[in-house]
Amino acid sequence: MSRGSVYDFLHKQKGVFKLPALLKVAIDVSKGMNYLHQNNIIHRDLKSANLLMDENEVVKVADFGVARVITAESGVMTAETGTYRWMAPELPYAYLTPLQAAVGVVQKGLRPTIPKHTNPKLAELLQRCWQRDTKLRPDFGEILEILQQITREVEEGGEDRHKDKSSGRGLFSALKRIHH
Repeated sequence: MSRGSVYDFLHKQKGVFKLPALLKVAIDVSKGMNYLHQNNIIHRDLKSANLLMDENEVVKVADFGVARVITAESGVMTAETGTYRWMAPELPYAYLTPLQAAVGVVQKGLRPTIPKHTNPKLAELLQRCWQRDTKLRPDFGEILEILQQITREVEEGGEDRHKDKSSGRGLFSALKRIHH
C-alpha cells in the first residue's frame, strides 16, 4: 500500500493522528475485522504493523499468515500464535514463551494510561475492549457502531472546542509506549 503501515506512520515518519483521523483509522479497522469475524476468520495478529494505508489513508487489515477459519469442527483457537504484546488479555501463561511470560503486560492486565483529555466515550470503549473476560468485551460490530457515534458527535461539535483537538495524539502515544 502506498502509505505503508500504521506502525511506520507512527514510529518512523513520526506521524500523528488527530482525533477525527484516529476515529477514521479505528473505523476502517473495525469494518475489516467485523467482516472477517462475520465470515468466521480470526486474524490472530492484529497490530499496527499489519494495518496498511493507501494514498487516501484508507486502512486495510493485512498479513493473514496466522489467520484461521473457525468451523464447528475446529472449536476453540489455540493461543500460541500471534504477537505477544498485542494478544487478547485472557490468554493463559501456559501458552506463552518465556519472553512472553516475562513481559506479562497483557496477562497482568496492565494497560497504557489513557490521557485525561481523551474523548470520554472513546476512553470507555478502550476500557471495555481491555476486559479480561471475553463476554464483557464488545464485538467489532458494536465497536464500529460506537466509533461511528463518537465520530458524529465530534463532527457536530460535541467535543469541547477549547480542548486540544489532537486528543488522539496522546492516546496513540500511550499505545506506542506499551509496544516498546
